[in-house]
Formats: sequence, C-alpha cells, structure tokens
Amino acid sequence: MTVTVRRLLARTDLGLRLLSPLPDRAAPAVHPLDQPITWVAGTDLDDPTPFLTEGNVVLTTGRQFGDAIDADGYVSRLAAFGIRAIGFASGVIRDVPAELVDACEREAMPLFDVPYRTPFIAITRYVADLVSAEAHGRSVWAADAQRTISGAALRDNGLRSSVVELSRQLDRPVTLFDATGDALHAAPAPLDVHADVRRLLERGIPAAAPTDDGILLQTIGRGGQLRGVLAVAGPLDHPAQSVVAGVVALAVMALEQRRSLAEATLALRSGAWHCLQDDNLALARHLAGHELPAGDIVVALIAPAAADRVPLDDASRASSPLGAILADPALDGLFTAREASRIAVLLPAGDESSRDAPVSRDLAVRHSIHIGLSSPATIETVSRAATQAELALSRAAQTGGVARFDEVADAGFDAVLDTEAARSIAYALLRPIAEHDAAHRTALTTSLRTWLEHNGAWDPAASALGIHRHTLRKHILKIAELTGRDLSSARVRAELILALESTQ
Repeated sequence: MTVTVRRLLARTDLGLRLLSPLPDRAAPAVHPLDQPITWVAGTDLDDPTPFLTEGNVVLTTGRQFGDAIDADGYVSRLAAFGIRAIGFASGVIRDVPAELVDACEREAMPLFDVPYRTPFIAITRYVADLVSAEAHGRSVWAADAQRTISGAALRDNGLRSSVVELSRQLDRPVTLFDATGDALHAAPAPLDVHADVRRLLERGIPAAAPTDDGILLQTIGRGGQLRGVLAVAGPLDHPAQSVVAGVVALAVMALEQRRSLAEATLALRSGAWHCLQDDNLALARHLAGHELPAGDIVVALIAPAAADRVPLDDASRASSPLGAILADPALDGLFTAREASRIAVLLPAGDESSRDAPVSRDLAVRHSIHIGLSSPATIETVSRAATQAELALSRAAQTGGVARFDEVADAGFDAVLDTEAARSIAYALLRPIAEHDAAHRTALTTSLRTWLEHNGAWDPAASALGIHRHTLRKHILKIAELTGRDLSSARVRAELILALESTQ
C-alpha cells in the first residue's frame, strides 16, 4: 500500500490528530490525505524547501514563528514546493498558532497535531518502514510483471500480447508505433501522440521524452535504425520504468525479426518478379508460392516523384521513400516486389482497371509518387503487362499522379515516341542528313519530310517544295546514300517518319 497522510493518521499509537479542515470546494482528483508520502523531515527553518524533496512531510516545533507570524507565506511556500502535510509538535515550544490552522485550511494543506509524548523519530521510523516495505513490494511486483510479460511474448502474436499485458500491469494505456509512426498495437486504445512520435523518429537517435500531456515516449532500436516507439501514459516510478524497459527490449527483438522477415520476403518476391518478366512462371511460383495472385490482375509500377530517386536498401526504414510506400496499409496482402528504385505491385484487376483506380489514386496522393498501370492481364502474361506499365509510368512522370496504359494506347505512337530512347535512335538515324545540311547549306531534311508527307509522290511533293521533281529525286537519292537505306522500302519510310516525329 502507498504511504499517505491518511495512513499516517490512522496509526493510533502515534496519537496524531488532524487540525486543519479540508474544504469541499473544487475537490482535486486525489484528496490531500491520499497523496503519496516520500519521507518525513523535522525542521524549524522558515523556508526549508532547499533541503527537502517533493512529497515530504514537514515536522516542526514552531520555533520559527515569532510574535509576528507569517503563516500564509510559510504554508504557501511548502504547498507550492509539493509538501504533503505539516506536523506540529504542540506544547514543546508553543501551542499550534490559529493563524497556521487558517493558512493550512486555505491551501488545503493537511495540518496535524503531534502530541508531546510522540517523538519525531517514531514517525520517521514508521514512515521509513512503510517506504521500505513499499519499495520491496514494488520490486516484487516488477519482477512478477516482467515474468508475466515475458510469458505473454511466447504466445501467438507475442508482441501484441506483450503490449496488452504491459497495459494491464501498469493499469494505463500503452501504444506501440512502428518505424513509420503508425500505431502497430495498442491497449486499450491508441494514444493520440502520432505527431510527437514522428518527430522523435525523424531525429533518428535513441531517446526517451515526455509529451506535453505527460505521455512517455521511448524509441526502439539503435541510432539510425529506429524500429518504432513505445508510448505509455505517465508518470512512472522506477519499478514501472524497469518493466517498460523490459518490453522495449522484447520489442527490439520482435521488430528486428519482423524487419528481417519482411526483407527476406521482399527479396523472394523481387526474384519472382524478375522471373515473371522473363516468362519463367515455374521458377516464379517456386520462389513466391501462394503469394502470386490468381485471376485477372493489373501490374502497377511505382516510382517516387522526386528526381533523386534513392534505391531501397532497407524495406522497413522510414527515411526511405520506397520503404514508406511498402509499409502503407493499402498494400497489405498484395504481391509487392522491389526493382531498383521502383516498386512493382500486382493488383486485382476489378477496381484498378477502372478510371478511378482507388488503391493507386490514394497511394499517389499520400506519397507524392508516379504510378503506371497496365491493362488487365493474367499471371501468365505479366511480362507484356509490365511493358505496358512501364509505358504508363513514363506518361505519369510527365502528367503527374497515375497513368493507365489505355491512355498511352489512345495517344497512339506519339506516346512512345516522346521518350529519350526514341529520340536517341531518331537522332542517330537522321544525323548524317543533318550534318550534310549544316555543311553544304542544303535542305535535305525538309525535302525528306515533305516527300514522306506526300506518300512518296514526286510531283505533289516537288510542287510543295517549289523545286523541280528531278531535283527532289536527287535529294532523296542523296539521303539514301547518306543513311545507307533503301527509301523504296515501306519499313524504312515508316522508320524515317517516326524519327522525324520524335525530333520535332
């Protein structure tokens, strides 16, 4: 039992008697007689607070009170410091001053009479025995609590069981947050400290800090590799803190194991994804097993919108852009894989093949990312769908947010021509013509474009250029010589048309 003024007054052999009435107005959450006592100290100093600690009881003979008694100043100083009660030894030097009784009543400070026959040492010894017994009891409680919590950790979902048991042992709310600052387990309900938790995680260093509301936050993990934060409604004494420290140690191991398992699973999925792109379905099934979805799917390729894309080295690291995406609850239960600085996801076709695409849309908004979606496919045709998603992702990088392959297909070949790869091939094909024009001040490129626009018809093309058709023939023959290609071939003409479109 906690040592309190009420318990001290109940010790009949000490003969202590309460003198100051405690008012009923605005009763505090904890009655003044039920506040915990940390120690008793005998002193006749006018201001003993520099030599005391919060929670003490002051025993005095009243020597400090002269003819002019400043009882209000004396009591207010003790009350502000956190003194729990005043014991006055009446009859040793003087009787209890009425002014002191009134001042204690106004401050709701318990004032009790210590009879002449009761020495201060008897009160001190009694409180010391109680404090010692309480400390021993709390130590026993802490040991029992740690054993109980360790047993809970051996159950299925041991981390959650440990959090629930910690809350029961402390009789106060407890919440475990993961490395992204989201509540992972809570008992009985999550504590609303998400902003404080995320600020603590962003610092990236181990720390323990209270919030403005008195909730204690303890990081989990090493510096630069924080795995989460444990939040407990405070305050906590030393035995309770030791129990919390034990849960933090369990959480470190559990979350580290969870992270390692997540990384291993992600590595297997990534291997399976590369096999799917190579049309090696048998090996993909061997690596990913039942995680490969059945039925129609949509391939989604996800990339951070920032230009400086950082490869994902740690799937559970909150500071990694892709790590935060992988941890998003929207991807729970879906096949996800890592591909350099991107994420591949196999989504159920259904809603994701529609223009609304809820999962993709929500992800893009929350994480400021680009997402390319393929047309509906099956697990057997993932390689083709991956190419579609690649094209859609290129479009998303230009338009922002989410792009679907259907939008790329609707735009025709212009969509695939507007890429660096297509422009590189086009410049290489047309470079000899451009260099000849620059060196000889000719207009072969213009002649070629006009001739192709008129489907190779000489007279209409020459007329549009304002030159003789024989001159145009010479230009086209020179282009064939420079490029080493037969312009009578429909395929060659098509390549030149695409090259000219790409370089416009």
